[in-house]
Amino acid sequence: MPVLLELVRAGAHLAPRRLTTKELARRLGMSQPTAARRLADLQERGLIARRLGPRDRNISLTPTGLATLRSLHLELSAALGEKPRAMELVGQVVSGLGEGSYYVSQEGYRRQFKRELGFEPYPGTLDIRLDKTSLGLRATLSELPGKRIEGFKVPERTFGPVVCFPAILRGTRVAVILPSRSHHTDVIELIAPKNLRRSLRLADGDAVKVEVRI
Repeated sequence: MPVLLELVRAGAHLAPRRLTTKELARRLGMSQPTAARRLADLQERGLIARRLGPRDRNISLTPTGLATLRSLHLELSAALGEKPRAMELVGQVVSGLGEGSYYVSQEGYRRQFKRELGFEPYPGTLDIRLDKTSLGLRATLSELPGKRIEGFKVPERTFGPVVCFPAILRGTRVAVILPSRSHHTDVIELIAPKNLRRSLRLADGDAVKVEVRI
């Protein structure tokens, strides 16, 4: 973690930074071989990206690396008794593939949603395509425990686990759900006790802010 923190201090979370292993070793008070090993390990774990050349040593944090640090910050805040803050995700309403109704309607999910979230969801989801700034925050959410909805099996197929986070959308109680098998990393899905498009008069392209309780 000290190496990641030093890279943030150098601004590598904003843009690639030229930083040699010698310079990093000096900043952290370690040997150059140790610094090189730490960087190689972080790269292998997908936490940093490096472009190495005869003159360049550009290093940047990946979204996963930044999410790891944000997650650590949240855990430390909780351990120190600091009041948890909400995470604000910004994006636009988009049309999904019509799969939300099918999945949310599954009894294996519905029972768990009601138990964990305190409401029985409307059979459908509201899809939000996140803006660039919120993508890193979405990655942070994926690193947090949230409320886990276990996967289950039916005779026809297997349904994977889902992680939920209570949230507020325009004063309405909702929940962000992150399916473990989702490929739409720039889109989040919301569930609520009612049809959000109808009750909040939302249409594709509408800008929204989702306040996620973490």
